[in-house]
Amino acid sequence: MPLKLKLAANERLIVNGAVIFNGGARTTLVIRNYAHIMREKDVLQESDVNTPTKRLYFLVQVMLMQPPPPATLMDSYRLAYAQLTEAYVRSENLAVLHEVDGLVGVEDYYKALMKLQPLIAYEAELLHMRQHEWRRSSQRG
Repeated sequence: MPLKLKLAANERLIVNGAVIFNGGARTTLVIRNYAHIMREKDVLQESDVNTPTKRLYFLVQVMLMQPPPPATLMDSYRLAYAQLTEAYVRSENLAVLHEVDGLVGVEDYYKALMKLQPLIAYEAELLHMRQHEWRRSSQRG
């Protein structure tokens, strides 16, 4: 089944590691065969990797952009994955991490990234709550 992408003016797209830049008008592309594709809005910059889940996302993103992943990248992924599964051992998010690992195992990196996005939001919510609690406790003391 072909993939139909509607690109906004000046939107970027990565296809099999090549950055494609859309010109000044909206464009529709139809991809008829399998390719590693990532929209600019889904790209996480390395400078924004500041949580364990974002680290895992970034590693999978690199796999998507530069297939096949070298052994050192897979080693980094395995370490980040193990650390996250340990952190989520008592959470419903552990099942999501196992799904992500299965998708990485079959080289479906884009789907793995999409599964990680809710975990990034969950992690951000936890950090926000902790910062709020810290501010309240520091104001009291």
